[in-house]
Amino acid sequence: MNKVTKIIIAGGGSSGWIAASYIFKALNFNVDITVIESPKIPKIGVGEATIPTIKEELFDFLQIPEKEWMPVCKGTYKLGIKFINWKRNASEGGDHYYHSFGEMPSCKNIPLSQIWMYHRHKGLKKPHDYSCYITPAICDEYKSPRFLDDTKVVHYAYHFDALLIAEFLQNWCVERGLNHIKDEIVNVELNEEGEIRSLIGENGHRYEADLYIDCTGFAGLLIEKALKEPWISFSDCLLTDSAVAINTPSDPGIEGIRPYTTATAFSSGWQWEIPLFGRSGNGYVYSSAFQSADDAEKEMRQFFGPKVAGLDARHIKFRSGRRRRSWVKNCISFGLASSFLEPLESTGLYFVYAALYQFMEYFPNKDIDPVLRDKFNEKAAYMVEDVRDFIVMHFCTSPREDTAFWRANKHELKIPDSLQRILSLQKAGIPIKKSYANNEFLYASFEAGFDRFWTNSNYQCVLAGVGYLPTSYLPLLNHRADILMEAEQVFAGIETKSKLLSDQLPTQYEYLNHIYNNAAVLAR
Repeated sequence: MNKVTKIIIAGGGSSGWIAASYIFKALNFNVDITVIESPKIPKIGVGEATIPTIKEELFDFLQIPEKEWMPVCKGTYKLGIKFINWKRNASEGGDHYYHSFGEMPSCKNIPLSQIWMYHRHKGLKKPHDYSCYITPAICDEYKSPRFLDDTKVVHYAYHFDALLIAEFLQNWCVERGLNHIKDEIVNVELNEEGEIRSLIGENGHRYEADLYIDCTGFAGLLIEKALKEPWISFSDCLLTDSAVAINTPSDPGIEGIRPYTTATAFSSGWQWEIPLFGRSGNGYVYSSAFQSADDAEKEMRQFFGPKVAGLDARHIKFRSGRRRRSWVKNCISFGLASSFLEPLESTGLYFVYAALYQFMEYFPNKDIDPVLRDKFNEKAAYMVEDVRDFIVMHFCTSPREDTAFWRANKHELKIPDSLQRILSLQKAGIPIKKSYANNEFLYASFEAGFDRFWTNSNYQCVLAGVGYLPTSYLPLLNHRADILMEAEQVFAGIETKSKLLSDQLPTQYEYLNHIYNNAAVLAR
């Protein structure tokens, strides 16, 4: 029989257990899957921010309802990202804009953002995010994306504790018959064709399978150390390479729960704040070429003040880039072993389940067809580089030049040709990567092969947010009063609906209390 019957996943964590649960379910629980997890790697609970596709493409795919996993994992809702001080230094008064989820409306196939630019050139409209989306007003009031009767009003993602989600999925998998082994992999044996023959554990046990999944993080125990697949660095266009993290307790009943991730620009990078139920995961992502670890921690502590006094800080080094090939021989890498981009747009876990989706599309027999492998690698590479361009765009279009870090991002970065084309479209006033369906939520289109991950709506949230606008508005609008009249109704409708929902929706704290409904669970 030529079909794959045994799979070994090396490494646990959120990537390993997402891979295990996804593959197990996709193959209808008909394959022998073993997760080998090191007992020596310390587990640290960190706040994880996500994008909306995680609901449909992971939790709904696994048929795990929110009320089952969210209370256990301290989950909260995320309606977007609030960017603070990306236009001006805080000492100059500060600023903010939202990157909201979902597609903005169109008028006769013209995105609302292009009509907003027409009015902006005439000095008439309020900021882009508040003009084109209902979400910012809801976020300002800390409201939930659902009414208490569970009616959903806006698209959302999640915040959760990454350690707890890994433990939850581990239990889910083991209950369904997946094998979980605690052992340290000390050697990888290759056969004469250079494929992985077996993994050798610290206790001398030999583990054999048809396919091997590398989820061992930056160590790349299988894909890099055994198969020697090189890493392609993005350090020439993404300068950040370090982070310092401090988790802070919170009282949601008093402070409320923000329904968004906060990304505040600092002197040599930016700081995240991820609100969970009962605490906040915080970290400062910075460039070690422009700031020392001690100074980065000091800047972060000064920002939070007494709130972080006496709390431990954790320092992290990372590298932005991707594996040249994610799938080599009979080994497929996911998570940090495959790629990593600094976490500005919360795409870390997306890379895992999106790549898993493609892996299932090209799932092989034991004798692996290289065409399947090559196509998977092509799509995985495109996915990472498309997101890379979007993240680089945040830095190179920011008008800040108050520190050496921001000046370097403005004047010294190597801008990928693919991003240069996007920026030239923006300056010409042409919509960037319009979605396939008008007014539909197409934040990511797997069927399209990732070529629509970001649409014009995403680009305009960021570019309009930092003031990187076209030199002129769309000339067509000079001749189409009908489009402008229709757009006025749409703008007015957004304003009315924003106010209505801001008044009527429960706060996120009220809604989460409603669905958690168990104080014992919250105390875990």
